[in-house]
Amino acid sequence: MDRNEVVLVGRLPEAVRIRSLQSGSTLGSWRVIVRRQQRGRGTRVDTIPCVSFEPEVTVVVAEWLPDDMVEVVGSLRRRWWGSEGSKSSGYEVEVRSVRRLERRVTTVLTGEEEDPAPIPAPPRPVRSLTRAETGPVETGTVTAEEGRAFTAVAPEPSHAAGGNTPASVPRRVEAPSLR
Repeated sequence: MDRNEVVLVGRLPEAVRIRSLQSGSTLGSWRVIVRRQQRGRGTRVDTIPCVSFEPEVTVVVAEWLPDDMVEVVGSLRRRWWGSEGSKSSGYEVEVRSVRRLERRVTTVLTGEEEDPAPIPAPPRPVRSLTRAETGPVETGTVTAEEGRAFTAVAPEPSHAAGGNTPASVPRRVEAPSLR
């Protein structure tokens, strides 16, 4: 007796895609990420494509969000595509029943929000200091020289630098320009 039954429990990595076909039926397609049993170091996962032509299933999966934990039951099928000269194939699970096991709190922006709060621009990267020089420099002076920015800083107390810098010597710090 032949048997083709698949049960998957895993995480939804992205939103489900629902398409209307020319026949009038709908097709739902999505992927499920399933962790494998660990052997050695690291976690291994499989990303399994799933599809369903069942109207009841497509209505349910249309409400799923990324990161939901789900269970799907169906059968494995091989699908062919491409032209006669170069055909390709792949396996997917044709799903006949589904259920959501857990919904993780996730914010999904759909573009229909009313006047969303502006997203602040990420801070510009801070480049490391390239060279510190000693010498007489006024505190608070900023000059530019050969495309580099020079910023004068207040004298460091001798205890701040581990006792190696005299307290009376201001430091001039040279850093790359952030322009």
